[in-house]
Amino acid sequence: MTAASETSTDALRDHAARWFARVHSGEATHAEIDACAAWRRSDPAHEAAYQRVSFLWEASRHLPEDKLRALAAPPAAQPAVRAPGRRRFALATAGLCAAGTAGVVAWPWLRSGALQYEASLDTMDGKRQEIPLPDGSLLNLNANTRLRVTFREKRRHVALETGQAFFTIRADKARPFVVQAGDATITVTGTRFDVWHDALGTRIAVASGTVRVWTASWWHGIDQDLGADQAIDVAPDGRSTPVLPVQAENLAAWRLGKVIFDDTPLPLAVQEINRYLPQGVTLRAPLLHDYRVAAVFSIDDPQSMLSALPAIAPVRLQRQSDGSTVVLPR
Repeated sequence: MTAASETSTDALRDHAARWFARVHSGEATHAEIDACAAWRRSDPAHEAAYQRVSFLWEASRHLPEDKLRALAAPPAAQPAVRAPGRRRFALATAGLCAAGTAGVVAWPWLRSGALQYEASLDTMDGKRQEIPLPDGSLLNLNANTRLRVTFREKRRHVALETGQAFFTIRADKARPFVVQAGDATITVTGTRFDVWHDALGTRIAVASGTVRVWTASWWHGIDQDLGADQAIDVAPDGRSTPVLPVQAENLAAWRLGKVIFDDTPLPLAVQEINRYLPQGVTLRAPLLHDYRVAAVFSIDDPQSMLSALPAIAPVRLQRQSDGSTVVLPR
């Protein structure tokens, strides 16, 4: 696709739709997923187009699987003359837009009126940040978090690209607050909840109030309602767990500078410690993947978390020449 063609609104939407279909097909390679992410980061217009396609799919949820598989086919499997294929996908998305009169949300609704506020936020290694929003809501960002906030007349939206955020949302029934984190879409009016999203999946945990989470596994959407002290985990392919009981305030203790491990599986504890250390930690103890630990640490002293691992689990630390650490069974 040439730069000139991407200046066309229709061409940009078409390109975003093809990326969306391929990435969510269940057949995308790691290289394709990385290429899609790079395309989205390269221009704010690309990300906006991609999010509009994502919202459109959330609204429709019933595109026939065989058509979606065909549209998501790798470029090599497409006919030599690629323009008809692109037009075919554009017609499919246009058809979904037109279906708005039959109860499916159309593109103008997805834009939800004039832009009122927009911000891209990110935190550095080991840094946390509290961000007040214009509507009176509050975001707490954990270390290594990147997201974008967009407010329009009828919709408040956050795209959590990676990291962890705790949301304290001011109620506004006329303008729902939506958080997009991978294949999870969280919709609220007023509540407090935590979202952790990375390449391994997404966890949504509610501290108070309720949220509705929509997830998709091969284009079949599932709605789940979560209340206080409930959570779900969403895998990268969109599959979600049943509702899990949690101590949500423990999960969000990072806002107070604490990490609480309470019957936490060792791999998850190591993953959490990794968030705060400049050099990586790798767990190489497959027989201990079900081992659970309990401890409370200060985020501001991440090295102490790592050093304490041998005291709370049957492991030893092996320092590497590059400054990283390998956790081995004792």
